Amino acid sequence: MPKVHSSTGLRVLIIATLLVGGMLSWRQDRVLAMMGLASAAAISVFTRPAILAYNRGRERWLKQDMPGAVQQLSLALQRDPYLTNAYLLRGKAYFALDQVSQALADFDRAIQLAPRQPEPYYHRALMRISQADTEGAIADFTQLVSLHPNATYHLGLAGLLAQQGSLTAALTHLDEAIQLDPTSADGYFQRASLHGYIGEWDASLADWSEAIRLDPSPALYYNRGVTYYCADRYAEAISDLGHSLAVEPQQPKALYNRGNALYELGELKAALDDYDRAFRIEADLNQVDVSDEHGLYGRGLAHCNMGDPVTAFSDLQAALVVCRKHHNLALAKQVHRSLLRLNSRDPNSDLGTEQSA
Repeated sequence: MPKVHSSTGLRVLIIATLLVGGMLSWRQDRVLAMMGLASAAAISVFTRPAILAYNRGRERWLKQDMPGAVQQLSLALQRDPYLTNAYLLRGKAYFALDQVSQALADFDRAIQLAPRQPEPYYHRALMRISQADTEGAIADFTQLVSLHPNATYHLGLAGLLAQQGSLTAALTHLDEAIQLDPTSADGYFQRASLHGYIGEWDASLADWSEAIRLDPSPALYYNRGVTYYCADRYAEAISDLGHSLAVEPQQPKALYNRGNALYELGELKAALDDYDRAFRIEADLNQVDVSDEHGLYGRGLAHCNMGDPVTAFSDLQAALVVCRKHHNLALAKQVHRSLLRLNSRDPNSDLGTEQSA
């Protein structure tokens, strides 16, 4: 059970009276010792109802009874308006109930009472993220890494800064996160992505490799594969994308990218086989992944190589939109150049050769 913070004044008085009662011997001053112990007992009686209500509120929180938790925690705060953890827990309950203004007020109050406690800042930041208040969330995470630097807080701040396009600042916090926790696959994942966004392929590949060493998942092999492709290292791209597909074969975007790498190496039949598989999977799913700019770009190149410039143009435009949203500067340049070549309607142009940023 987390420690319950009682009123600051009451806590000081409790400590003082207990010290008086404990340190003075009965032989030296029995009367003064008795007074100290009596005062501590009186304060305990005064604060005990608030703590009991807090504990009941916590039980309801654990049972996912948010209205009941709010009721009991409000009762606890009526008895003692300085219970920091009660404000924090009630704020989380309000947030779960989508009562944002009440949650924010409780997190603010918890921070006022315990300005060096990290949890209120963290939950207020999460709430602000859910409300698209990126600036407010950045402010909270900045305070967190200042007061309690750890890998989780640096990663959170780096992600928010990257959303704003502050890639250099985000990289600085990712460096800090990895230094604090060199076993964090997520740290290497995020840093690899940012290095790729600015076209630093060697640094990106090194981080993808470290992430794979820590977590050899199909998603990481896919990402390293498309990075190899962007770096014009097609044989290695084919190997990584094949590894990802061996575990999760129903990945159209991995098939498009592997097909494009095969196309670059002149293995046209194998490339067309990958395109065909990707088309059939997308038809079965009846949807296209529009969140991955590399997948959209690979799909656009595949359609172009298949002789469908209209669909290729649509896919490349969609890829450019996602690149700009993610501040993926290096791939955005590639996509833009491919669009220009496609728009020129030069029948001798080959989009697949336009890979260098």
